Amino acid sequence: MPDFIKKYLDQLKEFWESLEKSQKTRLYITSAIVVIAVSISIIILTRPQKITLFTSSDRKQIGEMITILNDNGIWNEADDNGTSITIDKKDNNRAQIVLAQAGYPREGFTFADAISSIGITTTQQDKEHIWRHQKVSDLESKLEMLDNIAEAAVTLAVPERSIFLNASNEQPRPTAYVMVRPTEKLTQAQVQGIVMLVSRSVENLDPKDVTVVDNNSNILNVTYDDDSIGAVSSQEELRKKRELELQQKVLDYFSVGQFDNFDTLRVVANVTLDFDKEKSQIKKITNPEGMDGGAVISSSISEETVKNAGNGGEPGMGTNPGGTNAPTYQTGDGSVSEYSNIHEDINYGYDEMLSELEKATGKMVPEESGLALSLWYGHKVTDDSRLGDDFIGGLRTALSTATGIPARNISISKFKLAPLETVEKSTTDRIRELLNDYGFFALMLLLIVGLLIVGIPRRKQIEEPAMAQVASGPRFVIPEDEEPIPEIELEERSEIKKQIEKFVRQKPDAVAQLLRNWLSDDWDV
Repeated sequence: MPDFIKKYLDQLKEFWESLEKSQKTRLYITSAIVVIAVSISIIILTRPQKITLFTSSDRKQIGEMITILNDNGIWNEADDNGTSITIDKKDNNRAQIVLAQAGYPREGFTFADAISSIGITTTQQDKEHIWRHQKVSDLESKLEMLDNIAEAAVTLAVPERSIFLNASNEQPRPTAYVMVRPTEKLTQAQVQGIVMLVSRSVENLDPKDVTVVDNNSNILNVTYDDDSIGAVSSQEELRKKRELELQQKVLDYFSVGQFDNFDTLRVVANVTLDFDKEKSQIKKITNPEGMDGGAVISSSISEETVKNAGNGGEPGMGTNPGGTNAPTYQTGDGSVSEYSNIHEDINYGYDEMLSELEKATGKMVPEESGLALSLWYGHKVTDDSRLGDDFIGGLRTALSTATGIPARNISISKFKLAPLETVEKSTTDRIRELLNDYGFFALMLLLIVGLLIVGIPRRKQIEEPAMAQVASGPRFVIPEDEEPIPEIELEERSEIKKQIEKFVRQKPDAVAQLLRNWLSDDWDV
């Protein structure tokens, strides 16, 4: 054993032997109190923070998972009548890894289970039921893999084909009933995604034949006979989203959080969106680039000429000249004439541009939109002296620039906050709050104070005068009532002798000084 360790052990042994019986008793009590306090602290600080690991109505699977956790030394307990497993939060990752390695949680009726269920004696009808059950289990697993779906149950109804139907009759269509337990409110787009997932996984299943309900029996995919109703619902959601965006822009404008002019603010936006559809076409014809006119595509010239043609008489019957009334045929006078005709046909080509314009739907109409802002004062800012017209006007201009709404459609009001109400708490409530907040620390403080009080060594009153004499010289106090001093018996190890020997061992210098004072002739009795 090393010398320094032996030295410390000897000092510890000597210290222990130098203690009195009462001091040893106090040390035992102090040690017990320390052990109890440390144990309570460890229990309080290391108690498990319970979380739910898995929930299922299959108690057999729950029991198998509990067995796996117990074999790996992971603390767990069954709750909710054996339908859920609770573990310590710090063991969550380890428990999931252990269960995943063992193939848990099972994914219901898997493809391998379906294959193993088919035997030689299995009929075709039984096979169809097995595959249908496997398909339903697969759909439930896919739905539960979604982040916003906690639990899903699918009921699939597939009518059997009849041999008596002819080719002209339609076969009955399958239907599906889906019950989900969402973790949050589902939007119509998310519900439609569930409908499409189920309908595309089942043959001949029309999306209209899929019904989705939540755990409170609310139908989520309500179908409308009029498509305009669904369009109005989507437009209303878009309008609300646009209002939230504008309100967030205003809040971002005051994102610093410290206001000298007012205490707090509230903002409400009222947005009008234009969903009118408008489509127009524009046809524009221009000269080809670099030309003053159109480009010649094709041209043709036709020329017609007649020469030395005699003039014919008036067709039909007319009155002969000379005043006679006898009708005769008219004839020409024998003169000649000429005729010439030239026709030119030219086709020109031009640049043509056809534009189709379609107005975007859902665009905000600034002139019909509005914004209301209320500024509140009365607590930190006691009055509205800093909310003058200049400040309101500048704020209105800034909000108009940030949101795109005209300044005339922005309303800014100022209101005074009601005075704070003082709630008088009862003594019982105050004590309960103090215990909840500081109970543990108060307990530890009391234990520490108790340990300090118990651990302070107490010396006998008979030793205090002796120590004072040693420190300041030979000053003896003669008691008023003199009591006979018992003689020290050397042969018997009395208590007084033990005290003297102990004092000699601990304070040899003080004993030597005391003897010198006794032997000196200069001290006063």
